[in-house]
Amino acid sequence: MHVSVTLAGLRAVDALGAHGSISAAAVALGYTPSAVSQQIARLERDLHQDLIERQGRRASLTTSGTILAESARRIISELESMSARVQAESHTVTGSLTVAAFPSAARGLLPRVVGRLARRWPDLQVRAVEVSSHGAVELVLAGQADLAVAHDWHGLPMDVTEGLSGRRVGVDVSDVLVNEHHVNAALGEADIQDFATDPWLYEPGSVAQEFLAAAFRGASDGLSLGHRISEYATQVEMVAAGLGVALVPRMGRGALPPSVRVVAVRSPPLRGIHALWRSASTQRPAITATLDELESACASVP
Repeated sequence: MHVSVTLAGLRAVDALGAHGSISAAAVALGYTPSAVSQQIARLERDLHQDLIERQGRRASLTTSGTILAESARRIISELESMSARVQAESHTVTGSLTVAAFPSAARGLLPRVVGRLARRWPDLQVRAVEVSSHGAVELVLAGQADLAVAHDWHGLPMDVTEGLSGRRVGVDVSDVLVNEHHVNAALGEADIQDFATDPWLYEPGSVAQEFLAAAFRGASDGLSLGHRISEYATQVEMVAAGLGVALVPRMGRGALPPSVRVVAVRSPPLRGIHALWRSASTQRPAITATLDELESACASVP
């Protein structure tokens, strides 16, 4: 009996099993929900099996669908590994590569990295995606990106998800930014506890907020949180207006307004910059070349 099972169909079933709904699977794959449903329906016709149970607008995998999803993940990984090994034999860097990076890395690293890759490997097509650190990893897990640039903070290390490989490609130093009228504005260096009474501008739920909370856990009043600001560029402007202090990494920071002063921190907070990719693609020359360029670009950050 001939059964036609497409890679797109396998990806659709795998995504439904991993994310729990047609709509979430569609988001993970970058498809429409209709396209995911059509791929699964085609598999059901070819296999003569019900793969999903529908309850109104909700859908979940049947026992047969779960079996297929488990096999699909192994097949997809093996195909990717095979492709990587074949590409490695060519000893050149070609094809396409999608790199997902958190915003300050997208601004501070990717222009140099993508530019160098284009000059050295003109047959490699690189696409950059700016997303949160966590979102970059999710895109790699979903197969929507080939390489993620993510970060963690000293004392709050990153956990590498099963199926992914990672390399620390650099570190990023953070400074405290204060308004020119701040009592510590003239200091070239200070302890982070010297800002215990200041309202901190912060990104809610971020690793930076976790770091600050840990740093001030022993303080009598704990961490004083001010305005909730997600973007570092906005934090800088709020500091310029005298509305708080901010812990801002140097990577991608750019020029500061005249009213903002930089105070270096003793035993400075460090962000680890990590590259993560699916383990099955480790041997891809494009992965290796991009890792080398990321390390070079990180080394040039002040």
